[in-house]
Amino acid sequence: MKKKIILGLGVILLLLVTFLAGCVKPSEYMVSMRDGVKLATDVYVPNKYTQPHGAILIRTPYNKDGLILLGMNWAKNGWPTVGQDMRGRYASEGIDTVFKNEHTDGPDTLAWIANQTWSNGKIATFGGSALGITQYLTAGANPPSLACQYIQVATPNMYKHAMYPGGEFRKNMIEEWLKGEGSTYILPELWAHENYTMDYWTNVSLDDNWQDVNVPAIHIGGWYDIFTQGTIDGFLGYQYQGGPGAIGKSKLIIGPWTHGGAGTTMQGQLTYPRNSVDNFSQLLFWQMVDEYTMNGPTDFDSWPAVTYYVMGDVDDSNTSGNEWRYADDWPVAYTEQAWFFQTDGSLQTTIPVDTPPLTYTYDPTQPVPTIGGGNLNIPAGPYDQRPVENRSDVLVFTSPELQQPYEATGPVIARLFVSSDCPDTDFTVKLTDVYPDGRSMLITDGILRMRNRNGTDHWEFMEPGTVYQVDVDLWSTSYIWNTGHQIRVDISSSNYPRCLNNPNTVDGIYKNTTYTVAHNTLYIDSIRSSCLLLPEIPLNTTSIQKNWSPSFQKSILIEDHPHLKIPERLKNIINHIPILNQISEYRPFMIN
Repeated sequence: MKKKIILGLGVILLLLVTFLAGCVKPSEYMVSMRDGVKLATDVYVPNKYTQPHGAILIRTPYNKDGLILLGMNWAKNGWPTVGQDMRGRYASEGIDTVFKNEHTDGPDTLAWIANQTWSNGKIATFGGSALGITQYLTAGANPPSLACQYIQVATPNMYKHAMYPGGEFRKNMIEEWLKGEGSTYILPELWAHENYTMDYWTNVSLDDNWQDVNVPAIHIGGWYDIFTQGTIDGFLGYQYQGGPGAIGKSKLIIGPWTHGGAGTTMQGQLTYPRNSVDNFSQLLFWQMVDEYTMNGPTDFDSWPAVTYYVMGDVDDSNTSGNEWRYADDWPVAYTEQAWFFQTDGSLQTTIPVDTPPLTYTYDPTQPVPTIGGGNLNIPAGPYDQRPVENRSDVLVFTSPELQQPYEATGPVIARLFVSSDCPDTDFTVKLTDVYPDGRSMLITDGILRMRNRNGTDHWEFMEPGTVYQVDVDLWSTSYIWNTGHQIRVDISSSNYPRCLNNPNTVDGIYKNTTYTVAHNTLYIDSIRSSCLLLPEIPLNTTSIQKNWSPSFQKSILIEDHPHLKIPERLKNIINHIPILNQISEYRPFMIN
């Protein structure tokens, strides 16, 4: 047994030595920012280089040491790579301000790289989640050395998509993430700025300075990601509102993924086909980097602007859905179809007759528990909602069984007519697919804090008994309900612990000393016709595919598209790096 162990260790050691032979070792620098704070920076430079080269920068709050294999491999294959601990993280100086210094620290780091002898002054940035958020905020400062970006599962607006979607505090994700970062000291500051104000939130949002973004980017997201709409908005901002170097040059890729789930077929309680795995954005990344940092001839610009996955019935491989599609812009053309809530619990495309409203009791001490969806620290993705649909504080509306497949692709909105006997409350909406066996699988959802119904920069409290028309944003999706399935909508007033349970008072975040039980009412008559607005796509449409594939693809495989030529100088590195789909740990296969 000992001999076998020793032999095994010897083999591992031999493989390790073989791998490390010829690899680039990092050099560490403390790079000064404009305020004098120094950030720990690892630099991987090819052992042999004859002229300045384009470089790649990765800035992380998760320890730059975790990037060592990636840095060594990329440098070994000719690409100078820089990994940096963000301000206040690990070996860097300063205090972690949770992205508020990224608009200066990112550009300062880029300027330092551009001045190195091995750099040609053109730098790509790379990373996902927090590593992607810092890229967005860096781009908003218009640094001259920034050439292009690969941004995964991130948002350019921390308030709207991360902290306060619909005006309600995203409790579990923010509190648990900050706890893991050791940065909970910033929570009182975030609570104190629960309304959107430019003086506090402007440094962590691009909404007011898209014109300062001047680079192309690949924006990658998932339909069950925590930042789905942020990824879409990031693409739209670069593509249509950016500066001359950005307009018309970005790519959007959205799969059926949870946060960090692009490399697996299992999402929540469902298993999607093998074609759902991201096996192509790696090629697109290297083509972009080669073109924009080295002026290399590539086919990056010929790739469609939008590549998205249409989700569908995972139990029936012969039906529509579970396939990739392409488009020139987003959203694709659709018809807004209203599905009206009926007093009998049905969901119909006909306006209801004059029927009485539906009232339910929302007790904030007994909130509806979160089951799946766009979560980070708790189970995420498509989960069966039946465990909460039988609650008395959840209104359920279900369509008849569909006689043919039905597709919705684009933004989803719930238009509600509501009232309450409290000055403030929340309304939550879920959209699900009811399978023939009864499973009610979550597709997307949303929340609205009523005091923020007319904007998140101020409060407007409710008058008891007054009916308000409001829109609840369920973000976006692309989904096909199969024949025999049903469309379902759940309406309630809580989704805990994803979002803070509204105490139904006029108090600010965590300032309430009591909880008030609310009696919330949904109106469904012919005048106040509450409904779900779905972006309906005609069956068998081909109009959205303008510039590439002659028919919808069940999968995207590079070999299916020979016009996407791989430059010879990139073949080695592409073959040696797997799909770049992890959040804080990219695991390259290091094959010599």
